[in-house]
Amino acid sequence: MKIKIILIIAFISVNISFSQNYKFGKVSKEELSETQNSLHPDADATVLYREYKSFYVYTQGDGFKLHTEVFERVKIYTKQGFDWATKKEVIYKHGRDRQEMSSIKGATYNLEGGSIQKTKLKKGGVFEDRISDYRVISKFTMPNIKPGSIIEYSYKITSPFNDISDIDLQYEIPIKKEIIDVRIPEYYIYKHYGNPQSKLNYSYSEDTKKIDIEIRGSSGVGTANYDKNYDRSGGAHGSTSYKERTFLLDEENIPPLKSAVFVDNLDNYRATSIWELSVTNFPGSIPKTYSTDWGSVTKNIYENDAFVNQLNKTSYYESDINSILERAANPLEKMSSIFNFVKSKVKWNNYYGYFPEKGVKKAYNEGSGNIGDINLMLVSMLRYAKLNANPVLVSTIDNGIPIFLTREGFNYVIAAVEFSGKLYLLDASESFSSINLLPEAAMNWQGRLIRENGTSDWVGLYPNKASQKLTYVQAEIIDGEVKALVRERYSEHYAKQYRVNNYGETIESQIIKLPINDKDVLVSELEVKNLDNLKPNLSLSYKVSSSSIVEEINEELYFSPMLFFTQLTNPFKANEREYPIYFGFPKSKKFTINIKLPEGYKVTSMPANAKGSLAGNMGGFTYLLKELPGNTLQLSVTVNVNSPIILSDDFEFVKNMYNQIVKKENEKVVLSKI
Repeated sequence: MKIKIILIIAFISVNISFSQNYKFGKVSKEELSETQNSLHPDADATVLYREYKSFYVYTQGDGFKLHTEVFERVKIYTKQGFDWATKKEVIYKHGRDRQEMSSIKGATYNLEGGSIQKTKLKKGGVFEDRISDYRVISKFTMPNIKPGSIIEYSYKITSPFNDISDIDLQYEIPIKKEIIDVRIPEYYIYKHYGNPQSKLNYSYSEDTKKIDIEIRGSSGVGTANYDKNYDRSGGAHGSTSYKERTFLLDEENIPPLKSAVFVDNLDNYRATSIWELSVTNFPGSIPKTYSTDWGSVTKNIYENDAFVNQLNKTSYYESDINSILERAANPLEKMSSIFNFVKSKVKWNNYYGYFPEKGVKKAYNEGSGNIGDINLMLVSMLRYAKLNANPVLVSTIDNGIPIFLTREGFNYVIAAVEFSGKLYLLDASESFSSINLLPEAAMNWQGRLIRENGTSDWVGLYPNKASQKLTYVQAEIIDGEVKALVRERYSEHYAKQYRVNNYGETIESQIIKLPINDKDVLVSELEVKNLDNLKPNLSLSYKVSSSSIVEEINEELYFSPMLFFTQLTNPFKANEREYPIYFGFPKSKKFTINIKLPEGYKVTSMPANAKGSLAGNMGGFTYLLKELPGNTLQLSVTVNVNSPIILSDDFEFVKNMYNQIVKKENEKVVLSKI
């Protein structure tokens, strides 16, 4: 018995030692033999170990610089997990200052013939993708990836900027072991938070210790500025010390951030450690307080020369705008004419940013620019026309919701015009946009409107008016085949979506994209009106035929009166919901379907009428089926979603409504011979 106990203890100690061997290169056969994550067996990959250190280093002549060191070891289980073999980091730059990624090393390990085979990451394998003038993505891809591989890599990022980046604590795959180590000199005062929209909440342990540094100053110790350069003229040497606060997070078995349908941006709900620099207080210097409210943040952006100077430039466009204003009789005509002029004059180069990239004059002359170039130019022209126009700072959906104070909370700018008690939002970067019809990427909660006097307010970005899709069908059943003429009318965002997806496409290509769920349906004679003239409504008409809609069983005919437009499945299949449900914009779909029944048949049974609604007037569903004179059935179906976002607390109601929609739309009319 004693021998067995000793063996068990020895086995446990070996496994503990194995689980804690996180040094680079110390990959074990046990890790390579692992076929799945025991807690999350559906995971395509798992982070076995993650270490993230962020700390300040003082050097003579440069002062304090922020250093970040990252080490990760990842197990790949399936081919779907290969995406985790590419590591991406956002690198920030401003003027001549730029973060630098260095000391990159990595290796891939595979178990072959019972032995561990190592493939090193080659030097020069790091690539950059430009996002804007202020951000690039540095990335590298690990070599020789197979199901079962383990990859590990480490790198450093040196930053000339003071502020600590937000730290992701959660990935889309599970993390077995994670250590976050943040060390901050006493001269930097930070507030730090967790993401309030995440279901996970982790806390740091804190400690303080003394750090000694050597400095040179013209008069000895403490004569220079700690946040910049010490006096470079030479002088006495000395040493000093400061207190360093350490924030340590040591966690195990962090669950994955699960994907879901109808989510705006999964990052909004990720467990994240957010660091907000509030004060710097260096010896011999006046304390510097950073932005404490959104008004201060936006005012600092507005007063930046790269922003406000572009708004004040007018000479490059005056003759063109004067010509436009001669033909405009009122503020609405002025706004519309200038808006359409900018859309046609300057094309978007696919780069975001609230600061201009080229400068408004150069963008105007060259005919292309980034978001800042185009929409600050638009604001300037609208002001020149004596309209009350102002920029609105926006965070795109991909950039997340700006919850905490930071200039990086915004990455986009649009224009706003106020007159007659109404607010109009404009974005001239998209050819098919119109007044109060923003690109979907920019419809993200709310933006910050900044006036010329420096004051600012939040303004809603979601449209108040529902986009409509109206479908009218005139159908008949002849010899078991359904033939129909379909007319559709799209408004607002539905119309814009169709234009964006189909402008310049052939009729055949547009037919393929029609929302018809039956692959056996033949579509012909498609006509589209207002595809390129941006009238409020876009209309379609086409003919359809199908022999698979009607099923004959024992001399009875069965068919769904929704015909080709039946919703076959409920997109909401989960038992519970962690995230808000994102519908993008308020919308309404209405179908009116008239079906001429075949001669010699009568209705034996048909689906009952139904009605459902969501709480708080957030949406609803109606299904009305009736017989008309002339052996005709008429079906009216309406599905409304009145809110662009519905909270997860109401998920069960949304799921039930869509269950009802699917159930009713798949119910059959039964015809029998007279």
